[in-house]
Amino acid sequence: MEALLKRIDNGDVIILDGATATETERRGVPMDSVVWSAGALKTHPDVVRQVHEDYVRAGADIVTTNTFSSARQVLGPAGMGDLVVELNQRAVGLAKEIVRRAAGNRRVYVAGSISTMSSRLQSEPMLPAEQARTSYREQAEILAEAVVDLLMLEMMRDLEQSSYAIEAAASMGLPTWVGFNLLRESGSAWLLFVLLLVWGADKRSFEIFPMTGHHSWQLW
Repeated sequence: MEALLKRIDNGDVIILDGATATETERRGVPMDSVVWSAGALKTHPDVVRQVHEDYVRAGADIVTTNTFSSARQVLGPAGMGDLVVELNQRAVGLAKEIVRRAAGNRRVYVAGSISTMSSRLQSEPMLPAEQARTSYREQAEILAEAVVDLLMLEMMRDLEQSSYAIEAAASMGLPTWVGFNLLRESGSAWLLFVLLLVWGADKRSFEIFPMTGHHSWQLW
């Protein structure tokens, strides 16, 4: 990761892959009504693999594992709790296989995706605090043990749930990138903000890069 961080410090453009689950669906793989893209790891791993390969061959510097909806809080209510480890490990394996096969002499990194998505079978949209902490940490540990290069927290929306996911990811000792989806109403327009969490040795802060301007806040 030192080489990647150096490129970032130098102001180089780092190319992330596109959407993994959405592209898998576009290629004809049906999304499960409960666990969404996690089902593709069981039924269509070859398509997931091909999506990764196409992104790498297109020039992506980072590929993201198909684990957005593969945490226990999603799989458990669907009766797939016993597959949490297997599906997350499989997702990392598919991405790493393609990096070895298709990257050539380029250094391509694998990001382990974590989200705060909850099961559509739950009566409440957000997990209780302790359940959330346990679920996010379990997935972060599985991804770290499968040797991803960094953890990618995607589509963070709820501040409380996001803090639990960030806490779990940061405890793994891996670089952690976080994308927040924020909407600000401005008249009749909605503006999308993308945030990058920066973990330093002596501070935890995040930076906001809106369409115009730049701001930085202390997270804790």
